[in-house]
Order: sequence, then C-alpha cells, then structure tokens
Amino acid sequence: MTSKLWLIGMMSSGKTKVGRRLSGLSGFPLVDTDDQIVDQAGMTIPQIFATHGEPAFRSMESGEVARIAGLAERLVVATGGGAILDKANRSLMRETGLVVWLKPSIASLIAKGKTKNRPLLLGHSDLARRYTEIWEARKHLYEEAAHMSIPMDGKTRKHAAEEIWRLWQAP
Repeated sequence: MTSKLWLIGMMSSGKTKVGRRLSGLSGFPLVDTDDQIVDQAGMTIPQIFATHGEPAFRSMESGEVARIAGLAERLVVATGGGAILDKANRSLMRETGLVVWLKPSIASLIAKGKTKNRPLLLGHSDLARRYTEIWEARKHLYEEAAHMSIPMDGKTRKHAAEEIWRLWQAP
C-alpha cells in the first residue's frame, strides 16, 4: 500500500465525497487541497480567482500538492479538478502514491449543473459546451497522471470508495 491515495478528476466528479468514504474505510485522514487553499488564503476559491486570478490559484494549488506529497503519513487526498494541469503535480502525485481518476461521463457532469464555487463555469451560458471544452483540454493529463481510472456512472460514492479501497490494498 502506498502512503497516499490521490483522487483526481473533473470538477463535480465526486473526489471529496469518495475521499470521505475512503477515509472512513481506511482510517487515514482526508486532505482536500481546495479546502486547504481556502483555509490558508482566508477566502473562497471564486474570491481567489476574482482577486488574484487563476495563475495565483494554480500556484497555491501546486504548493499544496508539494506540501502534502512531502508528508510522511498515509493520507487520502482529494485534489481540485485542475491539479493535473501542472506537470510537477502529476509527477509528485504518481511518485508518492496511487493516483485514481474518478471518471464520470461528461453527460453526467453536465446533468449536475453545479456552478457554485466553480470559477471556470461562472458566466458561461452553455454549460455543456464549457464542460466539454475543459474535458477536451484535460483528459490527456488525467490519463497521464492516473495509475487507474474508475468509471463513476451508475455507481454510488460508497461503491466507488469500496472498489478503490480494495485496489489500494492489493499487493
């Protein structure tokens, strides 16, 4: 078993909810990179984007990935959807743990229609198009970063967590 289990995937793919379940199954703490950034910055992610811009947020995100990667303890880590944009992040995650890509279909992500706290979706009237643009720009990076992917459609968060827990424990 590796020391970290990194959950990656598009926004709204279930990383935090599956991470909570995995933390309960494993007994290892859950660290959510977005929550850590919000705590450190003292503002929400949309506020960070609005005040400092996406590059500043991505820099904070990379700092958090590096900090977590350097910790000795076993952790379940729910990353932000864009954590894979930085090559160093992808490398650090792969080197320090098992990277699992939660992979719902684009149609299921669009159906959720979640835009609250999603700066990359705010102001876009055609959510289907915007999700698809982000997906097309990132899917090869998720593939590069992940050791494995877990299809999420038709699967409860509990079932996904149990599946990942079995895989994480496997020799």
